[in-house]
Amino acid sequence: MPYSEKQKEYTIKYLGKLKEIRFRVRPEEFEEYQKAAEKAGYSSMRKFYLDAIQEKLDRIN
Repeated sequence: MPYSEKQKEYTIKYLGKLKEIRFRVRPEEFEEYQKAAEKAGYSSMRKFYLDAIQEKLDRIN
């Protein structure tokens, strides 16, 4: 199914409401994080990162 102009418009509007967090890691660090995420049962690295950040925030607060 082709991507319609309306879908494109909605996607741009949705993404405009979000902020982006980006960072780079060495390949060996990524592998370590990925193994930890798999071991903990995470289906995505995004969820792993978000939970790690939230855990840190909880300890700070």
